[in-house]
Amino acid sequence: MRSTEMSRTERLIVLLQYLRQRRYPVSGKLLASDLNVSLRTLYRDIALLNSQGANIEGEPGLGYILRPGFMLPPLMFTMDEIDALVLGNKWVIEQNDVVLSKSAHSFISKIAAVLPEEQRDQLYYSPMFVKTEGYSKVTNNNLMLSDIRRAIYHKSKIVITFLDLNNTHTVKTTCPLSVFFNNEFFLVSWCEFSHNFLKLQVGKIEKLEVLSERYIQDRILLLKKWSEKEGLSDNNLS
Repeated sequence: MRSTEMSRTERLIVLLQYLRQRRYPVSGKLLASDLNVSLRTLYRDIALLNSQGANIEGEPGLGYILRPGFMLPPLMFTMDEIDALVLGNKWVIEQNDVVLSKSAHSFISKIAAVLPEEQRDQLYYSPMFVKTEGYSKVTNNNLMLSDIRRAIYHKSKIVITFLDLNNTHTVKTTCPLSVFFNNEFFLVSWCEFSHNFLKLQVGKIEKLEVLSERYIQDRILLLKKWSEKEGLSDNNLS
């Protein structure tokens, strides 16, 4: 939990989230220390949350626990969460993918519409910026990436024509699993014929056709196997 100074609204959100993650009572001293407030302030915060419907049980010396039944509103964010959203959103817009860029603008507008004014200002005037020099942005592959995403969601097989390592034109039918980014966009797919994974730079694909035929393998299971093979953490799959 952050120990830096935060607004009361943000502090209440953090306190609720912290208690929701704990199965056993947490001492008031520890909570106050993590929130960087006095015990008196902590007790007032707990009383306020209880008056608004939370069921926080406990007392000084015994610790506090949040009982089930109270739902934290889903669109209340801490400053760090808003900065993370803004940073990711700006990165998407910078890719020049028309479909995703439009969706990113729409996403921020929808979130802004339900945020308190204080947080809405932070959303629009965040100090987070993105500089994308040093790698190739999406240019001529906008439609192709959209087709790939659609195929992934529908579990549709695709036929791709690309140049292999020997500069030979190759045609393969694969099962698309993911779009992987590592300074360039890569298509991760499963080849049923060779029973192996294929990681191919999207910019190398010359032609792509989405088939009506769907694959039956578990996409998530295959993706996890690929991530283990590549040494990626589970955070890259969420």
